This record gives sequence, C-alpha cells and structure tokens, in this order.
Amino acid sequence: MADKKAMADKKNKTDTKNREDSYFAAGRRKRKRYMRIIVPAIIGVVAVAIISAIIFSLQPSSNDNYGPVGSAHEHAAFLVTLDGVPINFTQSKYQVKSNLIHVENNDGTTLHRHATNVPFIEFLKSVDMDIQNGCFIADDGREYCDTADKKLRYFVNGTQTDSIADYVPNENDRILVTYGDENESELKQEIDALNQIPIRR
Repeated sequence: MADKKAMADKKNKTDTKNREDSYFAAGRRKRKRYMRIIVPAIIGVVAVAIISAIIFSLQPSSNDNYGPVGSAHEHAAFLVTLDGVPINFTQSKYQVKSNLIHVENNDGTTLHRHATNVPFIEFLKSVDMDIQNGCFIADDGREYCDTADKKLRYFVNGTQTDSIADYVPNENDRILVTYGDENESELKQEIDALNQIPIRR
C-alpha cells in the first residue's frame, strides 16, 4: 500500500514537473519567436537611420544659415543662356542634385527651393557650375567672362542686377543669366521668352 502511495506521489511530481517544463518551454519558444521578429526590426531601423545620416551629410552645402529641408517650398522660372544658347537643364545630370534647391521631373526651367535662405549659387554649385570673379563657369570647365564685346548679365523679374549668386529665389520669380553680345532688343526678347515659361509646381 505504502509502495503504491509512493509511486502515485512520484508520478504526480513527475506530471507536475512535466507541466512546469512544458510551460517554461512554451515561454522560451515564444520569446525566441519575438526575438526573431524584434531583432531584425531593430537592425533595420538602425540601418535606415545610418543611411539617412550619410545621405544628409553628403549634401553639397553645410551652411548653417540655410533652413532645414522642408522649411520652404518656392518655385521660380529661370534660364541660363551662353552665347545665345540656353543650357538644357532637363538632362538627367542636372536633375535633383541637391535637396535644398533643384530642378526635377525632367523639367529644366523651374527651380524648386526647399529650404529657407538658399541662394541661386547653391543650385549652380550642385550641378558643377559657378559664378566667380565676373565669370560664369560651366560644368565642362569653360569660363564665360566679360570682354570688350561680350558681357555676363543677370536679371530678376526683368530688372538687371549686379549679382545673382546670393539671390534667394522667391515664389514666381523669373531669373535670367545671360552671356553674350546681345543688344537691348535681343535682351528684351530673352526676358519676354522667360516670362512665357510656365512655372511647374
């Protein structure tokens, strides 16, 4: 009789132990499943954060005077004409080269400014162009400088200005950079042509 009771107690302990083992084993399995989901998710978030930081750091300008991307959204029409030939900014090599200011969607005549205080020169630099010492420097390295016959001139909304580099384009502005030997009548034609260009938003 005592043996039967001892065997029953032993069996009960074994069953209880098996149930506990089963409970803890199920918990362990559940935690492992969660870890298989959570760990890759955390790794993914960290990877995206690192990539975003790298991309942001590669922006062409780190000027503290510019607002963050998204602090503005202005649109302006523009033309850059060298010796009577407009630069074709619809080419892919000129499209969205800066998050701050750019041309986009295969359009080459509307500037999109996406941050405050970003000047026109920032766009030119983003497409490997520049204005220095009275010369327009194209992306192929050629320089277009004032001579006795040819002049580099800038117009904002039809009015000539001495400099365009630091000008911050505003909504609906029309900006013309032109180099050549145009007379007043030819310059007016260029300005009129610019005024006919639709501003794409």
